[in-house]
Amino acid sequence: MSGKWKINIFAPLLIFSGLLIDGLISEVFSKQLYAEDGNVMVPRLIILILILISFYIPRNKMITYGIIFGFLYDSYYVGILGIYIAVFPLIIYITTKLKQVLNPNPITIGMIVFINLSILEMILYWIYKVLGFTEIDVNAFMAERLGPTLLLNLVFFIVAFYPLKKTIIKMTES
Repeated sequence: MSGKWKINIFAPLLIFSGLLIDGLISEVFSKQLYAEDGNVMVPRLIILILILISFYIPRNKMITYGIIFGFLYDSYYVGILGIYIAVFPLIIYITTKLKQVLNPNPITIGMIVFINLSILEMILYWIYKVLGFTEIDVNAFMAERLGPTLLLNLVFFIVAFYPLKKTIIKMTES
């Protein structure tokens, strides 16, 4: 199978699997992720996958994937169309700009993931705050949602980085 076909078939499949695994983790571990004390940890494997693939696939194609999978994420998980349709391409754009000025090694990629997850969660918080879907203040949000979410996804990054990178490199080889 040629490299172009691998990319066109396996990249969307990998992104889609991240979308499904996010939901699966949320469902299976809901008691641990959504604690009674108010702490919430949101798995964002799809973001990790989008960021990693953005290092190997052209920006225009990745932005298209971001729009498509943002639509799927909105329709499947959120119910409000437009939030992730806008945020996923924004994260891809930021990633492609940062990769131009930073040396892509595991530490800088981890920082890019950390920055993008922070941006994503802050945008979502402010959108939900404006729409009246959340009443918590920004300090509670940072302590009870942003911090735990970043910690959970840091663990996912550490565990999944090398296998995902190896898979993506194999997928993009001609």
